Amino acid sequence: MGRYYSGDIFKKTLLDVEKEVFVEKWSISSDDLGMREGGWMIEKRRLYGGLSDHVDIVEVNNGSLSFILVPTRGMGVWKGSFKGYYLGWNSPVKTPVHPSLINLESRGGLGWLDGFNEWIVRCGLSSLGAPGMDVITDNMGRGREIKLTLHGKIANIPAERLEVTVGLNEPYEIRVEGVVYERSMFGSNLKLYSSAITYPNSNILRIIDSVENLKSIDDEMQLLYHCNFGPPFLGDGSTLLAPVELVAPRDSIAADGIEEFNMFGPPKPGFIEQVYFLKLRGDSDGRTSVMLLNSDETLAVSLSFSLNELPYFTLWKNTGSLEDGYVVGLEPGTSLPNNKAFERERGRIILLRPSEKYQSSIDVSIHVGREEVDRMKRRIEGLGAESKMKVLTEPSEEFSPSYKRKHHIRLSS
Repeated sequence: MGRYYSGDIFKKTLLDVEKEVFVEKWSISSDDLGMREGGWMIEKRRLYGGLSDHVDIVEVNNGSLSFILVPTRGMGVWKGSFKGYYLGWNSPVKTPVHPSLINLESRGGLGWLDGFNEWIVRCGLSSLGAPGMDVITDNMGRGREIKLTLHGKIANIPAERLEVTVGLNEPYEIRVEGVVYERSMFGSNLKLYSSAITYPNSNILRIIDSVENLKSIDDEMQLLYHCNFGPPFLGDGSTLLAPVELVAPRDSIAADGIEEFNMFGPPKPGFIEQVYFLKLRGDSDGRTSVMLLNSDETLAVSLSFSLNELPYFTLWKNTGSLEDGYVVGLEPGTSLPNNKAFERERGRIILLRPSEKYQSSIDVSIHVGREEVDRMKRRIEGLGAESKMKVLTEPSEEFSPSYKRKHHIRLSS
């Protein structure tokens, strides 16, 4: 059931809750399909034991790039590798945690962190950002004050549909598709349709998402891609290259490091996270890219996306000890990860009409060797990475709830 050839496509359904389809263990490879463009494989399996009990994962290996999707956790990407280079980070949370074991309201709304170990994790969909108070309309039509938890719910909701498709002709697209619903009676009813796409021996993972409002009235939506990297891409002397038009610190701690916001040091026990909000330049179509480079610029990872879809970019520096999570987050989003009420006041919340869909995508690419890194550097520099940028040396009213009325601005040299 759920496996067939349709023209130039092989398709396999691994999960469909509505049709009562569930495949616990399955795999396929280029050899199975008799394809000359070989070396790739896809495997679906279930984890057992500990906090990962009954977590389903799908591992895709295109021959050079591999990654592990977690449909049980909102179609996030746990970790990966490219030609032996690890993609992800060393979180204190070692394995995927089943959502049933996560209490989002624990630790004052920081419970999301109890399962946080993904290479790429979505924040949203009805809210994201820091915990804080907001007002909703309850089932009796009254305004009710509630506390929103860190980064929303979507990363802790299991998918209800999961499907694999493989193109049988060039470019031999490998695609894993999932559907996740964030819905409640008298609450949001949002449908995430997600695709993770790669190609044989490619250095690119492409994520394409569509979020649909299933309610009969308008509803709010937020989406942010929390893309997290540790060694070997992050290390002492690593840098972020980006076409920055403006950079603003989230708070006074980030302000203290504003002069080196795009530079990273060695692991430092007790380091307190620094967060920066960036406005990026794009090309004539609104496309932009950012890149994290290692110290000798022979290894890098880049994100490319549309500013028309994901207009805001956040840099999360958390260069604490290796044991506590030495990591940097590159985070394109529909808004900044402040409390939702603050973002709403500044007009940064997406409002979807009934049946309206919002599409976004990111390309994650790995660059090995100075020639490959230099090629991507030139592309980003062509977007204005070496142009003057506006630097806010203190939190700003436009970007940060911790702003003070008086703040300073300077232009970089």
